[in-house]
Amino acid sequence: MHIDMNSYFASVEQQANPFLRGKAIGVTGKRKERSVVAAASREAKKLGVKTAMSTWEAKKILPSIILVAGDPEKYGDITRRFNAIFRDYTDLVEQFSVDESFLDVTDTAKDYLGATAIALTIRDRLRRECGELITASIGIAPNKLMAKLSSERVKPNGITVTQPHQLISLLDSVELQDICGIGSRIADRLDRMGIRTVKQLREHRLDELVREFKSYGYWLHEAAHGRGDDEVNPNAEDPKSIGHSYTLPTNTSDPIVIQHYLLALCDKVGWRLRRDGFAARCVTVYVRYGDFSGDGKQRRFQEAVNDGLALFEIGWELLSNLQQTHRAPLQDTPSSSLGLDSASLSLRSMGAPSFRPHEQNVCWLPVRLVGINTSQLVPDHRSIPLFKKDQKMVSALSALDKLQTRYGDTVWTRASLLKTDVLARTSGFRYDHEL
Repeated sequence: MHIDMNSYFASVEQQANPFLRGKAIGVTGKRKERSVVAAASREAKKLGVKTAMSTWEAKKILPSIILVAGDPEKYGDITRRFNAIFRDYTDLVEQFSVDESFLDVTDTAKDYLGATAIALTIRDRLRRECGELITASIGIAPNKLMAKLSSERVKPNGITVTQPHQLISLLDSVELQDICGIGSRIADRLDRMGIRTVKQLREHRLDELVREFKSYGYWLHEAAHGRGDDEVNPNAEDPKSIGHSYTLPTNTSDPIVIQHYLLALCDKVGWRLRRDGFAARCVTVYVRYGDFSGDGKQRRFQEAVNDGLALFEIGWELLSNLQQTHRAPLQDTPSSSLGLDSASLSLRSMGAPSFRPHEQNVCWLPVRLVGINTSQLVPDHRSIPLFKKDQKMVSALSALDKLQTRYGDTVWTRASLLKTDVLARTSGFRYDHEL
C-alpha cells in the first residue's frame, strides 16, 4: 500500500486557517519574494499553478494567489499523526517522504478486499484525527513500485487497487516518466534507443538495456513487467551525506555576510552529525551566484570531524579558494593546499574565527546561495582530548547538544550570529529535537 497525501502543505494550511479554505494558495519557502511554490492548493492547481514554480511566475499566472510562508513543524506534527494511524494496522511502515509512506498489510489484510477495507478505514481516520481537508490517494498493489504508480491514478482522495493480472494494463496506460525511477535523462536515453512507451521497454532486449544502462538496465526490464521491491523497511537507512544550503535574503558580495551564513550552516550540520552519531571525512562547499551559475569544491581527510567550527574552518578555506579561482570546476583540494593540520580540526573556542589578511582583498562574485555538505560518514567515536582546553570544549558541546535535543536547535547561538537568521525549510521532515 502506498499512501500519498494530497496537496499536503497547502491542505494543512487550509485546515489550520478557515479563511484560506476554498481559495487558491501557494505555500512558499523561507522568503516569499525569493522562493518557489512548495505546494499549491487544489484551487491553485486548477488555475495553472504548479509545484516548484517560482513565486513570481505563480503571481504572473494567478495574481490573486495567496502566498503562505511554510511552517515545517506544523507539517511535521501532521506527518507524525498519520504515520501513527498507519502503524495501528501494521508495524511495517516506511516513510518515503514528508507526505507519503509505504505499508505492508499482507498479514493484516490477507487479501485485496481486506486491504481495501483498511484503506477506507485509514481514509476515515485521517478525516477525523487530522482534519477534513487532509486527504490522501491510496494505491494497493503487489509491490512498492506498482503501489506508488496506482496511488497516482485517482487524485484527490482516491483508492486504486491493482491486482497481479492488472499490472501490464496499468503500465501500458501510463507514460515512461510516470514510473518512479525514470526521470527525464533516462527517458531521453531511452528515446535515443527508440523506446518511447512502457510496452516498447518491456519488449526491448535485456542485453541491450544492460549494455546501455549497466545494472540499471535490469531494473528497467523488471519495472516494465510490473516487478519491483516488495520489502517495506520501517527502519530508516543511515544517511550517505548530511548538509545544508541556504538562499540568502539578497545577493551579496560581502564576505563577512557570506561567512556568517556559512558558519550558521556548519553549526547545523555539526549538530545533525553528532545527534545521529556520525563524523565526516569529506566536506564540500558550493555557491550559486546571482546569475544562477554555481561552483563547488571539496576536501577529503583522514581525521573525521563533526564540530561546527571545525567544519567552518575547512569550508571557509575552500570557499575563499573557490572565489580566487573564479568559478573553477568541482575538484578535490589536497590537504596541504589548505594550510590545515590535524590541530586545526580539533575543537575550538566558541567565537567566530576572524578573516585572514588575504581574504579581505578577495573580489567576491555576488552570491545568491551558499551550502555545505559532509559525506564519507563514519561512526562517531570521540576520545577524551589530551589538553584541558579541549576537554572543556567537549563538555560544553555535550551540554549544548542535550539542550538542542530537548528544546530544538534554536536554543543557543553564537554572539556573532545574533543577526543572522537561517529559517527552517518548508520541505524538511526531519526535525532537530524530540517532543
